[in-house]
Amino acid sequence: MSVDQLRRIVAAAMASPSVHNVQPARWRIDGETLVLLEDSARRLTVGDPRGNDAAISLGAAAEGAAIAATGEGLATRIERLSGEGEDGLRPVARLTFANGAAPDPLLAVLETRASWRGGFLPPILEDRAAAQALAREDRTILADPSSIAAAAALYDRASYGIMRGHAFRAELRHWMRLRRSHPEWARDGLNAEAMRLSGIEAAGAGAVLGPLFRPLAALGLAPTLLAEAKGFAHAAAVVLFHRPADEDPFESGRAFHRLWLEVDAGGLGGNVLAALADDPAAAASLGAAHGIDPERRLVSALRIGRRNGAAFPRARLPLGEVLLA
Repeated sequence: MSVDQLRRIVAAAMASPSVHNVQPARWRIDGETLVLLEDSARRLTVGDPRGNDAAISLGAAAEGAAIAATGEGLATRIERLSGEGEDGLRPVARLTFANGAAPDPLLAVLETRASWRGGFLPPILEDRAAAQALAREDRTILADPSSIAAAAALYDRASYGIMRGHAFRAELRHWMRLRRSHPEWARDGLNAEAMRLSGIEAAGAGAVLGPLFRPLAALGLAPTLLAEAKGFAHAAAVVLFHRPADEDPFESGRAFHRLWLEVDAGGLGGNVLAALADDPAAAASLGAAHGIDPERRLVSALRIGRRNGAAFPRARLPLGEVLLA
């Protein structure tokens, strides 16, 4: 096991998804193992006060590393760690490697997967088949237009309810990069290109989520301006991802990462619908409507479809900041 192999594994794992693209995962080489740490300074104190989304993001990073390791012919054992750590770095897991693994089928899309916030092409039979192929015990596929439309309306209501919180909007704006001149444009967060916003749309989003929110809300215009129903047009499906209610979110994150990679491997693009899981009423409504066992928790949801547009560069921190000395 060489240092170069470990560096390649970390570099590939950096493509893993994280909430708001905050990239909380930090890595340290310890002999022939990798130690995964959380940079607690990147915790969303308003949107994720209990660290649930951070744990999901860290689980996704660990799974990304395990998938990357198979490209080196290595199988991975992931051991959870605990403790406070030092300098704001909390130990999360230790990854130990052994020879003898075949390449994971999802390795091919590990470093190309990205959130797709643009429009979709009208679904064809192959798209619908790819969506249905995602069905598992922990995935409920909503493919009929009426169910997708109902999920879209529920999402907009839940999202607006969350957006009404001033502190939440401020935290969200902190992670938004609405101009290319922003110093973190290509490093982290949600930039306008990734969100598929034109210059005018980006400026409008900053105003609506900032100083204009209250007057627009008072006029009843804010919900319409923030609605994302158009983003559901031509969606092949909405995927409801649910896991046992008592499962460690870290493990949920590992499974969620694999789901998202399967979406991309099927030739589709996906975008997270976090509000459907974050709003208890919305999650309960979806569970009841689609027969999800009440002993299971809605972890997340994705709208998926055939991408209508070209790929874009992803914002990522450099390896030198993520792999610690």
